[in-house]
Amino acid sequence: MRNEIPNQADLRRLAALWQELADAPAAEMEAALRHCLLRLCSHIGARNAIWVAAHCPSPTVAPEDPYRGWRIQDFEYLHDGARLMAYGKEVVARIEAGAIDVSAIASAARAGTTRSLLRAELLDEESRRTDWVVHDVLASERIGDRLEGAHALTPTCESHFIFERGAEERPFTPRERNLLYLFLLGSRGFQRELLLARGIGDARDPLSLREREVLQLLLTDQTEKEIAQRLGIGYRTVHQHAQAIYAKFGVRGRVGLMAKWLRGG
Repeated sequence: MRNEIPNQADLRRLAALWQELADAPAAEMEAALRHCLLRLCSHIGARNAIWVAAHCPSPTVAPEDPYRGWRIQDFEYLHDGARLMAYGKEVVARIEAGAIDVSAIASAARAGTTRSLLRAELLDEESRRTDWVVHDVLASERIGDRLEGAHALTPTCESHFIFERGAEERPFTPRERNLLYLFLLGSRGFQRELLLARGIGDARDPLSLREREVLQLLLTDQTEKEIAQRLGIGYRTVHQHAQAIYAKFGVRGRVGLMAKWLRGG
């Protein structure tokens, strides 16, 4: 149907966003992520957005695992981040302890494909009535609807974008679903660098917050002493963080680290 297809203005806005993200320096991925979420919230019409990195570390999946080996490795909220990050960590811990998140299971069943789904396409009516995430998480924040999209970057890594509307707002539409899908298809390079900047997928372990700060500056021409001054920490501390970063990425030094970004995968 005509109203389900993004129009020319939508496509122009997407093209501008793709270019802005492609031009973002590797050392500024955190700022680029926030810019991306702000722009998409405006284009799609959402009150908040969440970026989630999902990782499936092992090709061998336990048959009883409803999530098929997929786990949340990292996430970021656009608005009200400090409070919602703590809330989000409680939700992740609850899932790790065995709670069933029906929408996460439905998403894991579609892993390996780039997709964008309305809430009704992800959860049936019965699941929406009984799902604890709907009642304990969404209702408490007065979230009326969600639009979820994911890009399958590798067989073991996915980048997810989730958009929310309030209980008093209209639900997301197929047009907005399709707009998110087009964004995902055209932003692969940005999403890959975003996961690299967090140490997900291509690193032995995810990076700590301080390691991410050091990594951003290692990707510039600043020396370790200049990085120490910039962050207000000791040179030895920066050097230790740098060595830990190199070890996690399996490289010998700064040149090998930068090659991760330059070679495109």
